[in-house]
Amino acid sequence: MVSLLKKIFPFSLLLLVACNLTKDVDVVLPEYDRQPVVECYLEPGKPFRMLLSESYSFFDPFNLDSNFLQNTLLDSAVVTISYDGKTETLANQLSFEFSPLKIFNYTGTAVVPATTGMEYTLHIILPNGKEINAQAVMLPKTMIDSVKVEFSADADTLARVLTYINDDTTQDNYYRRMLNYSSLDSTAAQDFIVNDRISQTSLIAFGTGYDLKEGDTIINTIFHISKPYYDYIESVQLAVAGNANPFAQPSPIKSNVSGSGNPVGVFTCLVYDRDTTVVHK
Repeated sequence: MVSLLKKIFPFSLLLLVACNLTKDVDVVLPEYDRQPVVECYLEPGKPFRMLLSESYSFFDPFNLDSNFLQNTLLDSAVVTISYDGKTETLANQLSFEFSPLKIFNYTGTAVVPATTGMEYTLHIILPNGKEINAQAVMLPKTMIDSVKVEFSADADTLARVLTYINDDTTQDNYYRRMLNYSSLDSTAAQDFIVNDRISQTSLIAFGTGYDLKEGDTIINTIFHISKPYYDYIESVQLAVAGNANPFAQPSPIKSNVSGSGNPVGVFTCLVYDRDTTVVHK
């Protein structure tokens, strides 16, 4: 029996190789409706600003040519932000912020107050008459308690940095931790979100590996973020990971903006503390 199988198997394999087992299949995809995308971060002491754009289909060409901004930005909308009995209207004009680079196509004249607990309401009327709404609250700043440099006992030329913050354990808090080397324009060496359940005490530590040398400059940034912003970032990260894996389930973006036109995005207050440290023994 074994001898017979040895004779049949090579012949069967030869037949399979000779057969054309591929077949082209045309898949008709439904037409993609581009969605409005809102990114509005209110930073105390800076003007009211917003980036309003339109999403792209996964299969749409994405060319960074001279028409990129024209094809991406969503202009001619009426944008207002209301707070403390006032209403700020954002003009449809292109503006930039450098280090790190940020682009906005709606900008106001007033600056964002740093009043903790201040409530803000965003209202957008799109050129087609559809409306978008969102709310945000200014959170208290979480200060960096201390930054400590520790050199390795095994290789005293390499060091790590430990960054400590004090957490209010009477409520649930969410944080975004960013670490840059040399300047804010550099790609973040660390950029992640956490909640205060990672610690059983009020003191939370963020660390690096022993990969720093004397004279290196590190920039610590700790954002105190809202639960909706935490959910938004987490969902974006999952969506990016899903796009890179053909076997992953689609991950929807958890937005805190709502309205007609199925908008996506985030409207939030951005409060943070930042510390620059030069590594020395």
